[in-house]
Formats: sequence, C-alpha cells, structure tokens
Amino acid sequence: DHAEDLDAEVKQKIEDALAKVDEAIKGDDKEAIDNAVNELQQAGTELYQKAAEKAQAEAGVDGDAAEQADAPSDAAEDVVDAEYTEVDDDKK
Repeated sequence: DHAEDLDAEVKQKIEDALAKVDEAIKGDDKEAIDNAVNELQQAGTELYQKAAEKAQAEAGVDGDAAEQADAPSDAAEDVVDAEYTEVDDDKK
C-alpha cells in the first residue's frame, strides 16, 4: 500500500526476498524455503521499523513520549483474571 513511501533500498530488499520465496517454494528443499522466508521476514521487519519511524516523525513524537505511550495505562488495572471451565453439551 505504501510503495511510494519506501526508499528504494527497502523496496528492493522486499522484492528480492519475495522472488526468492517464490523460487524456493517451487522446489522441495525445506532449508532453502526456510532461508527465503526468514529473509522476507527480516525485510518486512525493516519495513515496519522505517514506517514506525516515519509515523513518529510525522506525529512529532520524540523518544520519551513514545515510551510513555507504550507504558501501561491505569485502564490495565481494571482487568480481572479469571478461570473458566468449558461445558460440552454432548456429554450431559
């Protein structure tokens, strides 16, 4: 969706990784498939990081404010941990 926002290096890494996955799944080599998928995951992670950095920069959020935004809020104190038992109607 945001291809126009990507820098050329990240875009190329993703395209290359996708091509490797497409090629690897045509064969039976599990290790080659795993390696290609791992490379794609790394490229996706890099894309996510760059997108997050851009979003923070556009929002004018500095590092301290971002850490505070990630901190648990008071609303988390309203959470109740409970146990339950599933009832199987067929075992009546």
